[in-house]
Amino acid sequence: MIAGRVPAHPPPADRATVRRIAGAVAAAATLLAGIAAPAVHAQGRGPGGYPAKPVRLVTAGVPGGTTDIVARVVSPRWAEELGQTVLIDNRAGAAGLIARDVVARAAPDGYTLLMTNQAIVFAAALHPAGAEGLARDFAAVAWLGVSPNMLVANTALPARTVGELVSLLRSREVGYASGGVGSSTHVAMELFLRTTGARALHVPYKSAGAGITDVVAGHVHFMISTLPAALPYVRNGKLRAIALTGAQRSPALRDLPTLAEVGVRGYLFDTWYGIFGPASLPVANVNWINGTVNRSLADGTLRERLGESGVDAGTGTPEFFRRMVREDVSRWTRAMKDIGIRPE
Repeated sequence: MIAGRVPAHPPPADRATVRRIAGAVAAAATLLAGIAAPAVHAQGRGPGGYPAKPVRLVTAGVPGGTTDIVARVVSPRWAEELGQTVLIDNRAGAAGLIARDVVARAAPDGYTLLMTNQAIVFAAALHPAGAEGLARDFAAVAWLGVSPNMLVANTALPARTVGELVSLLRSREVGYASGGVGSSTHVAMELFLRTTGARALHVPYKSAGAGITDVVAGHVHFMISTLPAALPYVRNGKLRAIALTGAQRSPALRDLPTLAEVGVRGYLFDTWYGIFGPASLPVANVNWINGTVNRSLADGTLRERLGESGVDAGTGTPEFFRRMVREDVSRWTRAMKDIGIRPE
């Protein structure tokens, strides 16, 4: 067995007391031109008649990337609750910095929101201002759910199991892809390498999606990807799935073991997804938007579609989400310092 010192995520029981997760099975859909139009109108408008025009959801990823997938699955049902069209605006690059900057500078009126994963926490953990700086720039609006990550490799790599991969990494130089320094895919892999005592060459990309493309093509050998982004490539045989990083197997890939099952102890890494707004977004608007998201996620069909993409849907209050973000920044600030990840 391989013992690790840095847990990549709090124990499942800790999160279970503060989150509600549901998962099921169906398919993630892509919306034409990134537009989700409401099929029916919400029962009532929000503060000041909000929203009186379409809402722009800026996603910190490329089309087909994880945050984009989650945004496109959630937005049609959410548009019904909003009573307005949701426009998805992909702003990839710099480990999510470009998308975050767009929203941080936007008017705090609720018409420009950010869809991201916990890369926003990693960015804060690498910044001297930490959680305080994150709170100065963003208002935590709604938590959407969580998914495990997946260790995947090019199909030509001579390693089909975690043990074979670790032996390979200890014997020769192998490159791994990530979505950039400080991205979730970078942090997840560095923790894996530290836990297993292996080494690999870091090859950062503009986005995790670009990294997956090059792993498929064989330009780089392997990576730890979010489950929704890598799942289509695994299903069509273009990527080899080796193990999941979560506490339990996923309904989306029931036969794929977790790292813990194959002997990698002390490693747990999930990726959460959420919506943020500009820091000065009025509390009344934050609460109203949170309610529309939660009602959307209560829909069984939507949860099934998220589950098919490997995402366990979850809901919570803005305060729950703010507290989770603060705790994550504190934890990851310590962990990233311990494993030697520094800003470029």
